[in-house]
Amino acid sequence: MKHANSVDTSFSKDVLNSIAVNHADSRASLASLDSNPSTNEKSSEKTDNCEKIPRPLSLIGSTLRFDKLDQAETRSLLMCFLHIIKNISEETLIAYWQRAPSPELSDFFSILEVCLQSFRYLGKRNIIRKIAAAFKFVQSTQNNGTLKGSNPSCQNSGLLSQWMNTNPSHEGHKHHRSQTLPIIRGKNALSNPKLLQMLDSTMTSSSNEIDIVHHVDTEANVATEVCLTILDLLSLFTQIHQRQLQQSECQNSLMKRVFDTYMLFFQVNQSAAALKHVFASLRLFVCKFPSAFFQGPADLCGSFCYEVLKCCNHRSRSTQTEASALLYFFMRKNFEFNKQKSIVRSHLQLIKAVSQLIADAGIGGSRFQHSLAITNNFANGDKQMKNSNFPAEVKDLTKRIRTVLMATAQMKEHEKDPEMLVDLQYSLANSYASTPELRRTWLESMAKIHARNGDLSEAAMCYIHIAALIAEYLKRRGYWKAEKICTPSLLSEDVHPCDSNPLLTSPGGGSMFSMGWPAFLSITPNIKEEGAMKEDSGMQDTPYNENILVEQLYMCVEFLWKSERYELIADVNKPIIAVFEKQRDFKKLSDLYYDIHRSYLKVAEVVNSEKRLFGRYYRVAFYGQGFFEEEEGKEYIYKEPKLTGLSEISQRLLKLYADKFGADNVKIIQDSNKVNPKDLDPKYAYIQVTYVTPFFEEKEIEERRTDFEMHHNIHRFVFETPFTLSGKKHGGVEEQCKRRTVLTTSHMFPYVKKRIQVVSQSSTELNPIEVAIDEMSKKVSELNQLCTMEEVDMIRLQLKLQGSVSVKVNAGPMAYARAFLEETNAKKYPDNQVKLLKEIFRQFADACGQALDVNERLIKEDQLEYQEELRSHYKDMLSELSAIMNEQLCCSPCLYNFCSSVSSISLSTMSKSDSVPGRAVKARGGANVLSNP
Repeated sequence: MKHANSVDTSFSKDVLNSIAVNHADSRASLASLDSNPSTNEKSSEKTDNCEKIPRPLSLIGSTLRFDKLDQAETRSLLMCFLHIIKNISEETLIAYWQRAPSPELSDFFSILEVCLQSFRYLGKRNIIRKIAAAFKFVQSTQNNGTLKGSNPSCQNSGLLSQWMNTNPSHEGHKHHRSQTLPIIRGKNALSNPKLLQMLDSTMTSSSNEIDIVHHVDTEANVATEVCLTILDLLSLFTQIHQRQLQQSECQNSLMKRVFDTYMLFFQVNQSAAALKHVFASLRLFVCKFPSAFFQGPADLCGSFCYEVLKCCNHRSRSTQTEASALLYFFMRKNFEFNKQKSIVRSHLQLIKAVSQLIADAGIGGSRFQHSLAITNNFANGDKQMKNSNFPAEVKDLTKRIRTVLMATAQMKEHEKDPEMLVDLQYSLANSYASTPELRRTWLESMAKIHARNGDLSEAAMCYIHIAALIAEYLKRRGYWKAEKICTPSLLSEDVHPCDSNPLLTSPGGGSMFSMGWPAFLSITPNIKEEGAMKEDSGMQDTPYNENILVEQLYMCVEFLWKSERYELIADVNKPIIAVFEKQRDFKKLSDLYYDIHRSYLKVAEVVNSEKRLFGRYYRVAFYGQGFFEEEEGKEYIYKEPKLTGLSEISQRLLKLYADKFGADNVKIIQDSNKVNPKDLDPKYAYIQVTYVTPFFEEKEIEERRTDFEMHHNIHRFVFETPFTLSGKKHGGVEEQCKRRTVLTTSHMFPYVKKRIQVVSQSSTELNPIEVAIDEMSKKVSELNQLCTMEEVDMIRLQLKLQGSVSVKVNAGPMAYARAFLEETNAKKYPDNQVKLLKEIFRQFADACGQALDVNERLIKEDQLEYQEELRSHYKDMLSELSAIMNEQLCCSPCLYNFCSSVSSISLSTMSKSDSVPGRAVKARGGANVLSNP
């Protein structure tokens, strides 16, 4: 038994290589089985006449090597080893185990694993293929003259004897084997027409000389006998070494070695008869060592669940039933181990295993569903558990598994639809709000999809949600309970805690480390979702700690840099600082402060420069019950990257759904009018796409002073639809009305999804003079904004100027002035609205003058003539406006602080309720413009 120590270190690798089943060349997987002395002698007599025949290994390489064991020699050697182990007395074997050092015991298990690999069950079809391959080789060597001077019959019988380790004359040996091994040859063993056809095509001339059924039985019986022998050894070993295996709550290297050997039975092909004994042995193993699976690290439990679930998808019904029974037994033991409270450990690991197997083994078909039904039946029929909540736990688990399978099937169906794919993964993440690790898995999957599609802000939000999830978990586990950061207080006494970073300070102003998910509220209100974690969740199986949280926050920072949301980097870095302060890691502290320094420099560089493109937003509505099913009638706001245009997103959606439903069945609705589904043809799928912009109330505009703030944490959007009372879409300015629709989404942008469903909407209709007030307010606001930029965008400024002072007679601002401010026309409209429009035109005149001064200061000599032309048009405009408004508008020089005293009218302030006499209208710049001058 001590030969294992003397084997060269390369032996194990060579053996493993030589016994691996090569499906590409099945001829290499059969070799001689010289385990029976009488068989050896008879076989040697046959092969003596064919000494010139090369070994089967020579089929693989052209050079015959004598310094390594070929496959036939390896199998023969292992058969000798198994024969000794099977027949040696238990006392001798136990004495060997007790004397053997740990490395030698490890080698012993390695040899057992090599045996399982070498004598794996191939199945009838593969065995027949290998016989056919062997015979083809004999024929090819004969035709090529390789075996000249040899007796052809000797060649056939000799080589096949060497390959198959038997010949037709061994009836006594065959009869002996069939009595002792569990695989019994049936009279229909080779009734498969495909197998017979394959044999007939290659072996017609020698089919009478070879007992094919005998070869099949022998291979199957040997594989099963090896399996049973090793199972007996494992059972004896665990019985003798039970105390050692239970050390450290079963978390030790010896337990891992034994467990890995057990799992190899599932990883190597076995017959259904052999698997039945494997399941029985594992039931005993779980019963003996429950703490190995249900306490401490969940690695063994996870591997066990993975392999057993794989067997639930086995083609054999008996194996499915056995696997389902073992699965039920495992969950019941988990329930009993937890004092009949829950099956949290097995629940969590089974769901994880299902998620892995979906990709690895493609489970989810009728076979797997059948196994789930069997498991449910076991739970419902277990009288001992009838009065407990165990059957409900099992039912809930199988229901969740089915949910994962259904969602995965839908994901496969929508794999080319990134929005729907993320929505499905989001629904799965929400279903596991009570199990942090599974929720994290799906959030990470969503982040990868976003990153792959270039939606970096959404990827960053996914990682921030994961960080909040981990922080909440650690808080509930008491990880930071009464823990203080070993530095002076981070806040002065007069600083209100709400003004500080909540991850860094407690509400009392102390230096507590974390508040859990509320600490991330300053980044996104959507983070409230992470507070849904249940106290009875699988928290004990979640291996989170402070270091994992830090790694996650680093990931958040990385994607915030990529998404150009520099303003959030400091908020995410500050809690990491708290960790390194506690650890006194000054090098990392220096790096973090430098990172924050860089982020603020970047903010100062780009703030209000409009260099950052945060994306565009579109309302997308789906109509067509026969096509969109549950999505029919729903409206979403889509966040599209950078400068994505209306035509671009429309074409993308058209192609996406044309591929699903057919190009002739999908239509795009071009306008933004309200759609009545009853007016649509049910034969078509309709998609309405409308460009929308973020909408803010008056007070919000005062608070959101930068581009970033105008595109972060937004959930209301607006679009406008022009119409006239006569029914036409467009008309003259004196008859042009418009409908302003404000949409509200369920969550704030940016979010873990790039599309969010619309949950409410409201509409306001503006009459012609209100349209004029609204349009002129926007022009004033745009001009003021361009004039106050640190780096003035000259192209945009000149375009706005030209559109304001150099316009056609019947268009632009002057058209509004003539239609609503001329004395004869003004009498048709409410006095307060006329006065408000006059005040806006005064602001407009001043804004144009300021813009001209800025342009004059920045232009070069080649544009002086253009500047003079603009000045001339501006004077003409002032002259005409003065005549229309019956007051003198002067061309006064512009002051650069003009915007702080004169402002525009906000989009959000314009509604019928706002247009009342004496009402102060607050503009973005901060000044009040009275309706009554």
